[in-house]
Amino acid sequence: MIDRNSRNFSFTGQLGILLGLIGAGVIIGAIISFMIWLAMTGRGIATMETDILNPKYYAAIMWMQAVSTFVMFFLPVYFFALICYHNPTKFIGFNTRFNYKQVLILLAILLLTFPLSGALAELTKMIPIPKSWQIYFKAKEAARAAQEKALININSFPKYFVSMIIIALLPAIFEEVCFRGGLQNILTRWFKGPWIAIIITSIVFSLVHISYYGFLVRAVLGVFLGLIFYYSGSLWLSILFHFLYNGLQVTALYFATNSAGKVSENAKDIEGSFPLWAGVVSLGLIIFAFMKFREISLLEQQKFVMPEEDPDDFHNWITKES
Repeated sequence: MIDRNSRNFSFTGQLGILLGLIGAGVIIGAIISFMIWLAMTGRGIATMETDILNPKYYAAIMWMQAVSTFVMFFLPVYFFALICYHNPTKFIGFNTRFNYKQVLILLAILLLTFPLSGALAELTKMIPIPKSWQIYFKAKEAARAAQEKALININSFPKYFVSMIIIALLPAIFEEVCFRGGLQNILTRWFKGPWIAIIITSIVFSLVHISYYGFLVRAVLGVFLGLIFYYSGSLWLSILFHFLYNGLQVTALYFATNSAGKVSENAKDIEGSFPLWAGVVSLGLIIFAFMKFREISLLEQQKFVMPEEDPDDFHNWITKES
C-alpha cells in the first residue's frame, strides 16, 4: 500500500528507511557527543561514567544533551520526510490549525496527568517481580537519578533558564518530531487508524527512556501525546504539552534546590505519590477532557479540509474515523 502523498514508497519501505536513519542518527550522535566531551573537558571515555556526575562539567553535559538529541531524534525524521514525501513539513505535522480552546483543554489534561502518573508509579511498585529483578531495576534507577541530578543542577536562575531550554523545550520538540511526527505518522497511515499506531509508538517511546519504574507513566504519557497529535493534526500541540510537562518538573526542582546545589530533603517529585483511587478519578476526567478536545478539534479542522485535498492526507482521516 502506498500513500499518494509519498514518493512511491510503501509503508514497509518507509518504516525501514526511518529506522535505518534513526540507527545512523544514534551512532553519529554518540560519536559527536564524545567529540564534544573530549573538546570541552579533555577527559577520555574511560572515566566518562563518573566524570559526567561532576558539576564542573555542566556546560559539556548540556551541549552533549542538546546536540545528541537533535541528531538522534530530529534529523532522521526530517531527512526521512524529505526522501519519502512531497511536503515534509506537512507530513511531520507542523501546522497551526488549532485554537485557544484546545490549548485550555490541554492545560487541564496536563494538571490531571500528575496525579495519574503518581498513581501509576505506585501501581508499578505493586507489580510482583523476582527479587533479583528488583535489585537490578533499583540499581539502574539509582544510577539514572545520579545522572539526572548532575544534569539538572539548577541552583541559579541562569541554570534554570538553560535547563528549561535543554531539558524541557528541545527534548519536547525533537522527541515529538521523532515519535509522533515520524513513527506514529507512518503507522497511522499504514493501519488507517490511530490506536495501534499510538500504542506501539507509546511503548517504544517509553522503552527508549530505559526505566522500569517509569515505564507505565511514560507509556501513558505517550498515549496522551499521540491522541493530542492525532485529534488536532498539529504537532505543535503535542510539543506544547510535552514541554509544559517537562518544564513543570524542572521548575519544581529549581524551587527545591538551594544555592549550594542541594535539593531540599522535604522536596518531592511533582508527580508525587498518589493513591490508586486518585489515579482512577484523574483518568476519568482526562477521558472526558479528551472527548471535548476531539470535538473541538473536529470543528477546527473542518474549517481547513477542502474537497480537492488528497483523500489519503492524514489530517483528513481524523474527520472520518476514530
